Amino acid sequence: MRIAFDLRRIKNPGIGRYMKCLAEAVLAQAPEHEYLLILPPDGEHAILVRANHTERLLTSVPYYSVREQVVLPRILRRHKVDMLHSPHFNLPLFRPCSTVVTIHDVIYLACKDDLPSQLGRLYYRGMMAASIRLADRILTDSEFSKNDIVRFLHADPEKIEVIYPGVDPKFQCLAERAKIEPVLSRYRIDEDYILYMGIYKPRKNHAGLLRAFREFLRNGQQAKLVIAGPIGDGEAELRELANQLGIARKLIIPGFVPDSDLPALYCGARLYACPSLYEGFGFTVLEAMACGVPVVCSTATSLPEVAGDAAVYADPQNPREFAGALSRVFCNAGLRGQLIELGHKNCARFSWESAARSALAAYQHAAGLSMEKAVCA
Repeated sequence: MRIAFDLRRIKNPGIGRYMKCLAEAVLAQAPEHEYLLILPPDGEHAILVRANHTERLLTSVPYYSVREQVVLPRILRRHKVDMLHSPHFNLPLFRPCSTVVTIHDVIYLACKDDLPSQLGRLYYRGMMAASIRLADRILTDSEFSKNDIVRFLHADPEKIEVIYPGVDPKFQCLAERAKIEPVLSRYRIDEDYILYMGIYKPRKNHAGLLRAFREFLRNGQQAKLVIAGPIGDGEAELRELANQLGIARKLIIPGFVPDSDLPALYCGARLYACPSLYEGFGFTVLEAMACGVPVVCSTATSLPEVAGDAAVYADPQNPREFAGALSRVFCNAGLRGQLIELGHKNCARFSWESAARSALAAYQHAAGLSMEKAVCA
């Protein structure tokens, strides 16, 4: 079978990691197939290729464009592709091959504040609904997301398969402080800190974390709060709120952190806080656990499904309750040790090798469905 991966967003810090890790795992697991990797112009070396019969195709065709609806089918026909996997929800409306699509979540339908444009939401809903209709199989990251896809888009649940992603192997404990200290120094982190990693969106609940952190400090604890991730114009808003709360001197905002610094930033933290109100999966929770960092987690959406029994949970919309959970983990060395051990065990439930096996089975299933349709036609 000749399998194509649409990896044009592989440089995206969120979806890109999923694309890279899943594609690499599939290539490693099934080298007997042929592969076409559709990459952005600067993405030639963004993915490690071990399989023979693998071709990279660089294209500047943008996502969500009219042009991609013309160019992608041409590419698939020219390269005689049997199966296209789009690890994002976008599929060409005219498809010359079997298709599998990953829909990670329906955030912009469930959290309208994240996409204020009504026109943007209509386009998002329309493209996602088209992908659900056109795809032979739909993959998603959690049972929670599957239920939301059915609820918001009326998808056939029998068509949807939950495949848990894995954790990028670069996230692991760094026992040597010499590997951690230079990174902390670069971001001017000079005392114990609580870490949160996430793009700035209303659903990520940065403001709620700041309010909980103020209560945490009022409980008598001493620490910094490090909020990392692409934040853009949100930095001014967060700093203004921190000033109002009287915690500005305790807040560090590094902004975007390159992948090379992420393991050290996780490993240096005393604990990881996830106050999010909506997550289709919650990669950062697993990344923290893989790095040996105890987690205080929101009770919302998919997060308990992902974190399992390896986190302390609290209501992210109740600052005092969330602060109480932060304080318990921050101060209790025994509890931290227990959570670290449970976190490592929890991470064992998630592997890219297992995800790749399930994805390959979905490709075979989709190819069989496509053949049935062709015969019936």
